[in-house]
Amino acid sequence: MKKPKLVAVGAVLVVAVAAGVWAVVAAGDEPEAGRPSAGASTAPTGAAPAPTDPAGVLVAAAAKVDEQAYRLTVGSGATAEGDTTVLTWDPKARRGTETTSLKVRNGEVRIERLTTGADVYVRVSAPDRRVPVWDGKTWWHVGRPGRPVTNKGLDNTRLASTLTAPSVVRQTGAREYAGTLDLRDSAPVLGGGIGGVLGDRAAKVPFTASIDEQGRLVRYRIELATEQEKTAQLDLTYSDFGLPVAADPPAADLVGEDPPANIPGA
Repeated sequence: MKKPKLVAVGAVLVVAVAAGVWAVVAAGDEPEAGRPSAGASTAPTGAAPAPTDPAGVLVAAAAKVDEQAYRLTVGSGATAEGDTTVLTWDPKARRGTETTSLKVRNGEVRIERLTTGADVYVRVSAPDRRVPVWDGKTWWHVGRPGRPVTNKGLDNTRLASTLTAPSVVRQTGAREYAGTLDLRDSAPVLGGGIGGVLGDRAAKVPFTASIDEQGRLVRYRIELATEQEKTAQLDLTYSDFGLPVAADPPAADLVGEDPPANIPGA
């Protein structure tokens, strides 16, 4: 692939295979004082009655996602058709696995991520071997106690938290909602380059959402524009709540330390 490919799965993730470079757009500006961060939950605590207004219902539904382990499927819009991410995540144990499949001209690039507590490992598989470290075998140790992961891209484990920043919400059907989001402070969740993607529209980004009978968020779509009159969606499906999540560290002989710069999170 000779040109960087914008992946709507992350909205700001760029793969440049020919150059052997993995680039993640730099983090955006700090949030303005006086506005809560989109990554910080404003869900009510304690024994307060369940909210009935649409905005309150969605804030509560987003918070419920982190009460159990779950599976998240992240799809994308027309600009990156076929690219997907599947995450299984236990939010209480802070462990899980994540696989992103990126379609390229000569096949598929797969980025696998394994998190077990503070330890994070990444393995990349490419359709050719022009980038030796993308061999599909080596698990690169990109995060460990005392060394946080430096990846400033999409944080799939926190995507539901962006529903704590609705600016307009209306109910459109049984357990279905639509409106706009204020994503000006969403860089910690959506990646630092989100401001460049959304521009002046970041304060009013269209979304739709659905909840289940237990009040949990199950479908969530954020409309992201990449070019004038062209849109890409961040399309999320939450399912399999309570599933068992296995995320054991890789075998020692498969682990690489001191990962090179073209490994996500290095």
